[in-house]
Amino acid sequence: MPTILITGGAGYLGSHLVKQSIQWDTHASYLHTAPPVSNRVTYHRCDLSDKDQVLHLLTRLRPSAIIHTACSSQTQKSLTSILPAARNLAEITASMGTHFIHVSTDMVFDGENSPYQEESPPSPVSPYGKAKAQAETEVSGLNPRAVIVRPSLIYGIDPPDHQTQWLLEGMEKGEPVRLFTDEIRCPIWVETLSLALLELVEIDYSGVLHIAGPQPLNRWDFGLAILGMLQRTPTPTVRPSTLAESGLTRPRDLTFDLGKAQILLKTPLLSVTEVHQRLNPPG
Repeated sequence: MPTILITGGAGYLGSHLVKQSIQWDTHASYLHTAPPVSNRVTYHRCDLSDKDQVLHLLTRLRPSAIIHTACSSQTQKSLTSILPAARNLAEITASMGTHFIHVSTDMVFDGENSPYQEESPPSPVSPYGKAKAQAETEVSGLNPRAVIVRPSLIYGIDPPDHQTQWLLEGMEKGEPVRLFTDEIRCPIWVETLSLALLELVEIDYSGVLHIAGPQPLNRWDFGLAILGMLQRTPTPTVRPSTLAESGLTRPRDLTFDLGKAQILLKTPLLSVTEVHQRLNPPG
């Protein structure tokens, strides 16, 4: 059974990948979040921004493939670790000949020239987008055979993703929840993304690939769709808003061209409507 390493194995996407990687000898790294006890998965504490720690871990495991999901924008420390972690993994996997899949984001674009193709030049406007764009440059330069996957908004309801949890908690506490009508994303179900990433491990492909949902939605319509999946009615504190009203600088329209992924992958890229129908079958 081949060995796979999933970085950020205790995170939202990472934990779903761990759960679905049953055909692999699965190892996962973590840093702060304590992983669940598992008889099937071996967890390793590793600071990916420390090259010596990364080299030690990869030399010991010799994985056939690595899916790098770690490093988020939740704290300044995690934001500043995005670039060194990507650099370390790209450099070491290149020297070892390890198949490397680096998970990036649609936030590398400014939202002014959609739909975006894999060849579209990055133009980030947020600190997170800028860090991820820099990481993409490092990965492609150090390991030309790497795969750089750009997903859109990752969601799920079992358990709820971070944004959905924020929405639900705001409703329960009666706090104002503002969802933008003028920010468009292509939400991707975490189950779909996990299956697509694991399928990519076994495909001879390198370069950038957009993996997202085929149904562009603004944040307001998407929020209502998520509540529909959960069979919840929005409270009066949940209201539509706009980026202009918020004063935030964020990409307006991050619609993706998914033609390449739809040809390459067998995993169906489900729309939000299709996920709803799957989770809430009629009758």
